[in-house]
Amino acid sequence: MRTLGLLLLILVLLAAAGPTAVGQAPYTTWAMGPGGELYLTQDAYVPWAEVDLPIAGAEDMFLAEDGALYIADTGNSRILRLRNFQVEAELGVGSLQSPTGVVVDPEGIVYVADAGKNTVVVLGPDGAVLKEFGRPKEPLFGKNREFLPRKLAVDVRKNIYVVSEGSVDGLAMLNMDGAFVGYFGANTAEMSLKMILQRIFLTREQLAQFVKNEAASPSNVAIDRRSLVYTVTAGTRAAKSIRKFTIAGKNLFDDVYGSTTFRDVQVSDNGLLLAVDATGQIFEYDLDGNLLFVFGAPDKGEQRLGTLSNPTAIERSGDELWVLDKDKNAIVVYRVTDFARMVHEGVRLYTEGFYLDARPYFERVLTYNGLFVLAYEAIANAYYQERDYDNALRYYRYAEDRNGYSQAFWELRNVVLQRYLGNALLITAGLWVALSVFTRVERRRGWLAPVHERWRAWRRYRLVDDFAFMFRFIKQPADSFYYIKTKERYLQRGSLAFAFLLYAWVVVVRVASLYVTGFVFSPYASPAEIEVEREVAMLALGLFLWNTANYLVSVISDGEGRLRDVVIGTAYSLFPYALFALPIALLSNVLSLNEIFLYTFSNQLVLAWVALMLFLMVKEIHNYSLSETVRNILLTLFTMAMLLLTGYILYVLFGQVVEFVRAIAQEVGLRG
Repeated sequence: MRTLGLLLLILVLLAAAGPTAVGQAPYTTWAMGPGGELYLTQDAYVPWAEVDLPIAGAEDMFLAEDGALYIADTGNSRILRLRNFQVEAELGVGSLQSPTGVVVDPEGIVYVADAGKNTVVVLGPDGAVLKEFGRPKEPLFGKNREFLPRKLAVDVRKNIYVVSEGSVDGLAMLNMDGAFVGYFGANTAEMSLKMILQRIFLTREQLAQFVKNEAASPSNVAIDRRSLVYTVTAGTRAAKSIRKFTIAGKNLFDDVYGSTTFRDVQVSDNGLLLAVDATGQIFEYDLDGNLLFVFGAPDKGEQRLGTLSNPTAIERSGDELWVLDKDKNAIVVYRVTDFARMVHEGVRLYTEGFYLDARPYFERVLTYNGLFVLAYEAIANAYYQERDYDNALRYYRYAEDRNGYSQAFWELRNVVLQRYLGNALLITAGLWVALSVFTRVERRRGWLAPVHERWRAWRRYRLVDDFAFMFRFIKQPADSFYYIKTKERYLQRGSLAFAFLLYAWVVVVRVASLYVTGFVFSPYASPAEIEVEREVAMLALGLFLWNTANYLVSVISDGEGRLRDVVIGTAYSLFPYALFALPIALLSNVLSLNEIFLYTFSNQLVLAWVALMLFLMVKEIHNYSLSETVRNILLTLFTMAMLLLTGYILYVLFGQVVEFVRAIAQEVGLRG
């Protein structure tokens, strides 16, 4: 009975776990979750088989429309045609040298990139050579450009897109006769901060000794049924390593989660994009570049089914993925799980615009993985299509989709405005009239005289007087700086105690603004992501560096201000931010992206106001001319940068000293 109960318990747990894989996978599967981070999820594909083939160092494969699989058998100088993984025919024997890329059109015409001869060879279905062309002779190709074809793709018009090794201009586009049409889908060169500094400070002779900064050459290519071109580029930044181009050559993918070692890319008719990298990981996307799954692992000698040694190509056949492994001379087969099949069906309907039909699939997906962000976005779009803006707003927030959230909020706000705007305007006008009448009557009757007397009594306290001085400071900043730096005790305004209270106020406003800023404009997806300690430390460090650097620069440039004057003057200069930053943050909660100008302009206006105040502070506190003020501020900023650099160098050196002492202590301990 105990054994029977244990078996029943295991069955219940397996049923509660949702869709399960056929077997135990030697890897984990990840899906995109909140904050653009990967989270563990159920297996999307499980390893099914490893088919050994009579090949040597194969570089590419292509699954034709009739179900035949073509493999570029590089080591044996041939193209193999297989059905059910059985060799059906050998093509190009005696005509090919080192085929590294193969593609087949619907008529069965085989296009081969032969790296051994640096030519593109066109074979008939029977293997006969129909055409062969090498380096284009058109001047547009480039006088000194090499033609090193490695991979290729063919569109419905029989245009050939060739990956030429080392081509910084992108894919070489040829017509069916081999004539050069033009370059397509070039990558862009990226400049690092180090490269920028080198170009600023080094001479032409010194720069000539460095490797030229040129765009990377695409490493593989694929074309979908709409003739959109996809490329992968090894060695570039991961977010830019996979691209999708329109017929006009415009890249539709921006910052897609990717890999720096992509080997191959494949697009299926059911709206899914696959890519495999050198480490054995397989990436699956929808056609908008949204990452669905990442899985796979390298073969470290354990020979476990599903691990990869040196993958070079990937294809999809129904519910299976086929990955060509160059070192194993085999094809590793993966089969889709019920969980991934459910995701795929939802993605297919969603991509085709059937949001309502896709919603049940994604709702079920969320019962198994509550962190699947794409599911939230799909459900939100379905609610939006139904004009259920409340639920759409909620799911857009879960999906961290600010554009969708803004659109749903705009619709909800319109309903509120239509219902209450008229009454709100009447109430506002009534309050304004009442306030005007009260102000006029109060001047005659003096109802607020006791309040004014009480306020004047409170002004005898220094901190209260310092607070009142802020409002005079805003109206007359240039004159107010005189009262800050004067040495006459009876004229002097402002104090170090109140200055530090102002600094604390600024810090509190900064942190509070992050928490109350509307989701559409907030840099954080949720309040839990806000790093309060980091924000406080960065602001405190910036204020410390400004005050210190400005005083040090003024000492050596005939400035009249004391350190006390700089600290107090800077604090009062920040008052516009302390006064208006929080209201602007609160205002963002009733704005949509359609009114982003109001939000950004308000923030920029406050920052410009603070910058003007600081400029006047430096000028008046140190009694500078206009040119001297500009020079002082530039030197202050430079000094701040040098202080930061010095602090960083000392931090690194201190860390090295600590490591050195620790190593000595360990050595003494071992020898002792």
